[in-house]
Amino acid sequence: MMVRYVLRRNVGPRFHELGVGTSRRGTRTTRMHPSAQVPSRPKRRMPNWLKIILAVFAVLFILGAIFGKSPDQSTTAAPSTSPPTTSSAATPAAEAYTVATVTDSATLEVVDSDGVRKTVHVMGVTTVGTSSDCFGAESLAWATSKLTGTVVHLGTETAGAVTVALADGRDYAALAVQNGYLKSATSAFEAAETAARQGARGFWGPPCNGSVNVAVPATQPAPQPTSTPPAPSTKAAPQQNPVRTTAEEPPAPEPDNGSVYYANCAEARAAGVAPIHKGEPGYRKGLDRDGDGVACDKG
Repeated sequence: MMVRYVLRRNVGPRFHELGVGTSRRGTRTTRMHPSAQVPSRPKRRMPNWLKIILAVFAVLFILGAIFGKSPDQSTTAAPSTSPPTTSSAATPAAEAYTVATVTDSATLEVVDSDGVRKTVHVMGVTTVGTSSDCFGAESLAWATSKLTGTVVHLGTETAGAVTVALADGRDYAALAVQNGYLKSATSAFEAAETAARQGARGFWGPPCNGSVNVAVPATQPAPQPTSTPPAPSTKAAPQQNPVRTTAEEPPAPEPDNGSVYYANCAEARAAGVAPIHKGEPGYRKGLDRDGDGVACDKG
C-alpha cells in the first residue's frame, strides 16, 4: 500500500510530462497510453550575419538587372588567330586596260600596263548583226569611236566573258543596250533593252525596227554645188598691155558672159574656177585688176 502511494506520487508527474497517464481502478493501478504528442523540436533560426549577406546579394542582383548591360560577345569572344580578311580579297579589284581595237561592238582587243594584248568578250550581250546586216555597221562605228584608245576596267572573267566599265564608271554593256547598239543576252539588261525598244533607239528604230533582214539603205551622195561648171577651152596666152597713145580710147564694153557672176575673187576661188581668162564665164574687168586678161590670178 505504501509502495503504490510512493510510486503514484513520485512517478506519476513524470508520466504526465511524457504524456503517459495513470488511473486507478479498484485497488489496481494501470498505465495509460494516450495519443501521445511528443513535443516538437524548436526550429533553428538563421543567423543574422547570414541574413545580411543574402540581403546584400539580393540588392546587387536587382541593381544588375536594372542598370547592367549584357556582355558584348565581340569583347568576350576569344581573339581569332586567323588574319582579318578584307573585301578586296573576296572581290578582286577591276584591272585597267587600254582598248587597242574593236573587232565588233561586243569583242575588244585590250592591252595591259605591261603591253600584253588579249581579246575579251563583253558579258551578257550579243551584237545586233554583222557589218552587212541592218545597223551592223553603225553599231561597230559607235563602239569604235566610244572605246578605241580609252581606258576601261575589266572584271573577273566568267564563262569566257568579262564586265567592261568605262573610265567614268558606267557599264559599257548597259550603255550600249540602252541605246540600241547591242542586244541583251541575260536578264540583267532586259530593262535597258525594253527602254531601247520603247524609245525606238538604234537597232530598234527605223529602218531596221529590230530586224537584221532589212535591206541596208544605200548611202546618199553629197549634194553638188548648183553653179554651172566652166566650159572647157584652151587658155589663151596672156595678152600684153597695149601701148596707150595720147588720145585714150574709150573703155570697151563688158562682154556678156552669161548668167555666171562672181562678186569677188574669193567667191570665184570657192567655186573652183579661178583664175578666169577673158572670154570665160564669170570674167569681168572688175576682177582683172592688172588688166592682163586673166582675172583672180593672184592671191
